[in-house]
Amino acid sequence: MMAPMDPRWLLALAWLAGFTLIDSSIVSLALPDIARDFDRSVGQLAWVSTIYLLALAATLLAAGRLSDRYGQRPVLAIGAAVFLIATLASGLAPSFELLVAARALQGIAGGILYTVSLAITVTAFPPERRASALGIYFTSGAFGAVIGPVVGGFLTDLGGWRLVFLAQLPLPAAVVIGALALLPATARRTGPFDLAGVASASLFIVAATFGMLQLAEPGQAGVAAVAAAVAVVALATFVFEERRAVAPAVDLRIFANARFVVATAAGAGAWFAIMSAVIYAAIYLQLGRGFGAGEAGLILLTSPLVALVAFPFSGRFVAGLGTDRSLLLGLVLMVGGSGLMLTWGAATPVWWIVVTQVIMGAGIATTLVASATDAMAQFTPEQAGTGSALFNSLRQLGAAMGVAVPAVAFEMVAAGSRDTDAALGGSTAAFLVRLAVLAVPLLVVLARTVPRQAAAEPAT
Repeated sequence: MMAPMDPRWLLALAWLAGFTLIDSSIVSLALPDIARDFDRSVGQLAWVSTIYLLALAATLLAAGRLSDRYGQRPVLAIGAAVFLIATLASGLAPSFELLVAARALQGIAGGILYTVSLAITVTAFPPERRASALGIYFTSGAFGAVIGPVVGGFLTDLGGWRLVFLAQLPLPAAVVIGALALLPATARRTGPFDLAGVASASLFIVAATFGMLQLAEPGQAGVAAVAAAVAVVALATFVFEERRAVAPAVDLRIFANARFVVATAAGAGAWFAIMSAVIYAAIYLQLGRGFGAGEAGLILLTSPLVALVAFPFSGRFVAGLGTDRSLLLGLVLMVGGSGLMLTWGAATPVWWIVVTQVIMGAGIATTLVASATDAMAQFTPEQAGTGSALFNSLRQLGAAMGVAVPAVAFEMVAAGSRDTDAALGGSTAAFLVRLAVLAVPLLVVLARTVPRQAAAEPAT
């Protein structure tokens, strides 16, 4: 039998902890059933998903600091236990308000699982094997994205929306057992806890994420502006606190590290690509082309399926090619796929849409593995929790931007109309903005990579 500390067992634990976040996608097809059960509007129903995302975003940095301070074992076990309780509470919620509250608690626990599982993957393997391990780790999210809606729809049809939550209970239970059995107990690190820094950073992430999500909602520009103002004040407070803190939550010198900044920007770009592709490609297919929801879902399965298959191989690929070239290749594929989306029109054949999705999926897989490998390499093992939290926090903002920023372009062109021509025009505008945003990290990587390659060439 393998020793408990075999890194493959730790990777399996991290994978399972990451897979519990299938909750964010498995609930999607249960939302109409929840609306009927509690007699709620679509706007109110959105809080079932939104509160989860906001609570998750608020927890990331605190989870990283707690993991570095108290060790991965107790923090992961407690996070999984809380997730178990919150999931049970969600499935048994007698009212809509209690369901939303339980979802907030789920989001808090999800932030812990999300942060610590990545940190475990990074610290369990030496640098030369880390990219391959991360490639396998990221299949948990891709697998959840692929099967989540399918399983959620099946469970809802079988036993209603409550079964969607109750069926998930074995996952966090297994993580609790795995954390206690596999992770070593570590000595508690003493020293001050930068509560002000963690709180201001969390407020910034939540306000920025909420503001971006509201920006995508019609008539919510004023709310988005208030959220943006709160985010700016929170960010200024965070910078001020970190400069004066004896033991800052985040050493701001990390942002002078070009490798971390570039890798994190690329990772945020990948999540921007994921969210914007799912939402606005679905709008194009359903409103612009007349496909049914099921047909559109099958077409859009291509990208996550490609990513799911590519992740394990992309880890080895990145390890062999190097993070610089891998980041460049991944971003080229993402930007290339985004450019091809501009060719989608009223009569574009499905096979061409699938080809575009294949290119995007390969680019996303390569970019995610390369960016995480390079960003996390800038932290010591003792800083893995904080590094994971910081990297994931900025990726979370990228995901929120992927929802909100293309929405502005879509609505400017569609002007509130949902007829075919408006949907096609709005989709094209969203795809164009998407391309422009994704071009930014590509240009940054090019600016860093090309001079290095030129300098490495021998003089003639």
